[in-house]
Formats: sequence, structure tokens, C-alpha cells
Amino acid sequence: MHLAMKTVVALLIMIAAAAGHADPATCWDELVFEAGNDWATASSTLHFGQTDAMATKLDLTGAPSKGRLMPQGASIGVISASVTAMRSHGELQTWFDPVSGAALQSRRIGSGRDSRMKTHRFLQTGVWRERRTPDASTQTTAPETWPLRSAAQLSYPPDVKREPVITPLMLLSRASALALRTKPGKLDYVVLTDTQLYRVVLESRPDTVMQANVQLEPGANGAGIHGERTVRRVDVRPHLLGEAPEEEPFSLMELEGETALMIDRETGLPLQIQGRWMRVGTVTVPLTRARLRSGCRP
Repeated sequence: MHLAMKTVVALLIMIAAAAGHADPATCWDELVFEAGNDWATASSTLHFGQTDAMATKLDLTGAPSKGRLMPQGASIGVISASVTAMRSHGELQTWFDPVSGAALQSRRIGSGRDSRMKTHRFLQTGVWRERRTPDASTQTTAPETWPLRSAAQLSYPPDVKREPVITPLMLLSRASALALRTKPGKLDYVVLTDTQLYRVVLESRPDTVMQANVQLEPGANGAGIHGERTVRRVDVRPHLLGEAPEEEPFSLMELEGETALMIDRETGLPLQIQGRWMRVGTVTVPLTRARLRSGCRP
């Protein structure tokens, strides 16, 4: 990136921060959500970070070279999630451009009886999707070595113009930034699940109060967020794009359909997520632990 462009980007970030709209995830290192009862448990651990753009290999072998989205700056944002629900376990990763806000690549690995790896490389007008599953000879090898079962380019419907396309995991920081605004508001984003696009509306509601019990790290003497907290609810409403019928429901951290996030008004942390989980019905999953970056205050 040229020096002049870097200066402009830095200035925009400073202006956003002064207005209270800076990305809260810049302070997040790890978020842990946990819920369960005697017969069903679920947990999600999310890590947020950055990596060097030049050292990160994003291009899949089969992806077309023309039209690949590339980072506009020197770094790439990374969100990694480890999700465990009853006997299933999955790993998700999203690489995105902090400058444009667009997703660059995503990968999902499922283990157990339904082992598979799905990788998406984002393009200007669509996404390149690859799916791998193991056979008898590769069952214990790295997912990247599993046989390729399908590879194809999925084109975006006409509804999507030049808007940045993101993944569900990227909605967390956007919902937090929306909740930290002075007044309730509404935003919408184009979000890719696996093979389909959704326009997801985030709408924040007036402030309310809830009980929280979050352990903060680093911290001493039981530091954390405990007791009554002022929160702003952000509703997450997905709407399928295109004319094809819905083949897969929208999901955020394994919760399907319309979900809701309760965002702490002081810290911007998502203290709770609520949505439909498998056959259990509507569940509430609280944030139980958060690790913040050095220099960030809760």
C-alpha cells in the first residue's frame, strides 16, 4: 500500500475511534461461550488475530487466478473458532481484509462420523468452493490431504453488486460496534454460509439490564464482569438472496435462523447469544470467559 493510502486509512480509523465506532474486536483475543444441561452441552471458543499478508497463502490450487480478492494492506485479520456440540466437533476459520472489510477465505473442518473440510476462496463476482472428505487411507492424515470430492465456482446473484461479502463469524464485531453507538440503529451485510448468500440485517434495540458472569483475562483476584449490566440487544435477521430455494439454514455459532446478541454497553463484549440449536429448540448461550489484548481496558 502506498504511503498516502496508508495515511488515509490510519486517519479513517482514528476518526471512527473518536466517534465510538471502532471495531471492538481489535481488543478481543479470545471469547468462550458455554451452555448445557445434564444431557446436552455446547461450547464455542473464538480467537481473533492478525497475520502478515505477504506470508499468508490464501490461494487454492483450483481457484481461478483472475478476480481473486487480495488484501489492500500489510495485514490480514483472522477469526478462528472451535465449536463442540454434544458429540460433534468443528473448526472454523475466516481470513478477511481489515481495510475493505471483505472476507478473503474461509475454512470449516468437521470431525467424527461426518468428517469433511470445506474451503471457500472469495472472488470479485463469486466464490471458489472445494470440499474434501477422507477415505480409508487418509482417515488419520491432515484434512488438506483428503481426496477432493468437489470443486466449483459459485457466482453471486444479481442482488450483490460491489458490497463486501463476509462470513457469519464476522457479524460479532459488527453487532458490537452497532450496539456501542449512542442510539439504536440498523445495518445490513451480505453473508455467505456454504453455498448460499444471505442479506443479514442487524438491528439494535433500546438498552436493558441482564445478569452476567464473565471471567476476564488477564486479571487477578477474580476480575471479571459480574452482576447487573446494561446491555443492548442486537437482532440478527437473515434473508436469502437469489431465486434458488433455501438449501441450508443460516447459522451463527451453530445457532440457526434468527438470533439475538446481548452486547455490554460499557465494554462491547457479546455477553450472550440466543437462537435455535438443533432439535433442542431456542437456547441461550452466555459468554463465560474473555481474554483481552494488552493495553485494552474492560
